[in-house]
Amino acid sequence: MQTFQVQLWADGKWDGKPYQKVDAETAKEAAEKLCGRALSETGSNYQIRARVHHMTFPRGDGAIFYET
Repeated sequence: MQTFQVQLWADGKWDGKPYQKVDAETAKEAAEKLCGRALSETGSNYQIRARVHHMTFPRGDGAIFYET
């Protein structure tokens, strides 16, 4: 299991809250744990629901997940 930092984006906009630490097998699983539903790896900006980074540095661009 790995630790990820997840930032939530409701309706394509950052909710203003800091990243939350989540333990999961994959970045997608970490995002889905916080969002509470299945997410996609493709979509439009208004569909963004989560941005995920590994806890290790350098953090890089991370992964973005979208509402299905």
